[in-house]
Amino acid sequence: MKKVISIFFIVILGIGTFSKGNHNQNTINENAFTTIALLKASGRLKIRKRAEHETYQVYFHIPIAFQEQVPIAIEIDCKPLIDYRFLHLTPPNVIISARLKQTSKASLNWTGWVLIKENTYADCPEFVPLTALNELSAEEKKWLQSTDCAQLSAPIVQEKADLVRGNTSNLIELANNTALYCTSIPYDFSHDPMAFDAVYTLTWGNSCTGHAHAGAALLRANGVPARSILNIPSWASAYMDMHWMIDYFVPGYGWINMETSLGENFYNPQETVVVHVSNPGDEFPVFFPVGIDGFWHTSEPELGIFNPYWGRAHHSSQETLITDSFEKIAEAIQLSKAMFDYYSRYWGVYFNRDQNNNIFRAYLKQDAALVDLQNGDLDSFLIHIREALDHYKEVAPEPMETIFFDDFENAGTGWIHGGIEDEWEMGSPLYGPPGAHSGQNCWGVDLDDTYNNNADCWLMSPGIDLRNTSCAFLSFWVWNWVEDQYSRIHDPLWLDLTIDGSQFYPICNYMGGVNDDPQIPDVGGWSRVVLDLSHYAGHVVRIRFRFQSNHSKVQAGSYVDDFHVYGRILEFEKKPIVIELNAFRKTERAWIIRKEYDEIELSINNPYQLKGLTYDIFIREPGQYYQLLREITENEIQGSRYTLLYPLPNRDIEFQYLAVARDANDKILAIACTKTI
Repeated sequence: MKKVISIFFIVILGIGTFSKGNHNQNTINENAFTTIALLKASGRLKIRKRAEHETYQVYFHIPIAFQEQVPIAIEIDCKPLIDYRFLHLTPPNVIISARLKQTSKASLNWTGWVLIKENTYADCPEFVPLTALNELSAEEKKWLQSTDCAQLSAPIVQEKADLVRGNTSNLIELANNTALYCTSIPYDFSHDPMAFDAVYTLTWGNSCTGHAHAGAALLRANGVPARSILNIPSWASAYMDMHWMIDYFVPGYGWINMETSLGENFYNPQETVVVHVSNPGDEFPVFFPVGIDGFWHTSEPELGIFNPYWGRAHHSSQETLITDSFEKIAEAIQLSKAMFDYYSRYWGVYFNRDQNNNIFRAYLKQDAALVDLQNGDLDSFLIHIREALDHYKEVAPEPMETIFFDDFENAGTGWIHGGIEDEWEMGSPLYGPPGAHSGQNCWGVDLDDTYNNNADCWLMSPGIDLRNTSCAFLSFWVWNWVEDQYSRIHDPLWLDLTIDGSQFYPICNYMGGVNDDPQIPDVGGWSRVVLDLSHYAGHVVRIRFRFQSNHSKVQAGSYVDDFHVYGRILEFEKKPIVIELNAFRKTERAWIIRKEYDEIELSINNPYQLKGLTYDIFIREPGQYYQLLREITENEIQGSRYTLLYPLPNRDIEFQYLAVARDANDKILAIACTKTI
């Protein structure tokens, strides 16, 4: 198996970061001591079918920065792994985007080490008047929204919200009552089709997912901001799917964890590893349109809704417990915050030779920092963190830029549409959503009525130039109400792209929408989707939304808005030079060192005979950084070709090679890759 260790540091200050008032921990003597638990979390994901294409993208959850939690390291172990990078969703959420080679099945395993600061909530007041909720900010009020997971206007939600509130005027008592009520909800999926939203849960019963959505709905219905949290508990002895709980906002204090399945208010953050915090838009799920607000999916629609398979796949446990001063822990967290800001934007992205070398040095220091923590040595940890941060500061790459954006407020921007029963229109929606995500206009499959049966229609962007990009991402908003039921999306929306105008490659799984159960109230809302386009860097692409419907039930349809492609653009010197790079696995062995060789051939087209050029050859094991293999000067090249024999450090791994041409001023003239990616 091939291992990829990625070290990163994520932080949210565990003290003094609330929008109204501050934790009293801010006033604790800096010489006081606290504890940090180092937890080890892991996922054992499965791809259970063969993908249609030779390579494909897999998206999955990892530990994130949240409240007292600080992820320290991630290790990925996957034989068909090509590369991966971090994909930033709506804060604070980050997932992994990994590219895999096609196999009949695959295991995708990850391990994470996470520092979690203790929080006993001992400084929380015992009485907080419900009237304090009248002073919520706009940021906090967004967590009072009705969603497909928490339907606030449903009669049963209003009834149970009144029940848990009773006659109390104390927000803390209301929260305690909510926790106790949620733990009394039975584990019951007797109603078919099953779902995980609040109404299903309060009517029939549910698992932890429904308990969390019910708890959030009951608190929101009483005016208390609440959000569902996806996590990996450390109290479970066996591997489990993942787990849901919630947190809620107390004016003048901050957010407090609640374990809705166990019925525990003021839940200790050291008991769980958080991997996702649902924003309101996440509670209109498109990849799991049954009230599961998660982002496991692939770029291959044919793999279906449960690939990567995450059932009984996750576990966490405590490794070490470190006791030290508040002051030292706060410093470690602050440095780690800066560290992750650099790291999560650099990993898996190509930079020039010096930048890559600095990133690799930072990576080694971060690896040493993890060992320090495992040994309980916070002083050495701080030393290695500072050294890693110094290397990151030397990278200084080009900024992330908008490559293409369209909010659809103006016509004539180059979008085209067609297909069977094509009803794609741009304008103000009159039937499905109450309005566009922003402004007045969006694109939708019939703006004033339901879509037609037996449709196969598409909406395609103008050309989007990803040449000279080292990474590229797509973000858009979707409002989706189509025919679907549990794990089957009968009328799907998905995305593909083309680089030549004829062959299309899928980049997104099928998307569904509102639950079709007539006994479950429909809400509907805009959800944000983020996809990784970095595999297509170097091309001009056209991205296509594709919608299909079968012969039966129709709904309001699919709507999209605020289409944004962004990435990091490399600064090339515009010179007439082209290079090509090919690698051939040799079958013979060298009789002295007895190792198999790769043969790397560099071809240069330099018609203007530019002088003083240098060619850097990089090598990369799947998932790792590029490392400099050899620097070649123009004096070493005979004619326009150069062949390099390289002894393979591991004959079972398919390496990738990269050639970079630079002029005498160190400006990049051209880049070429072997075709193994």
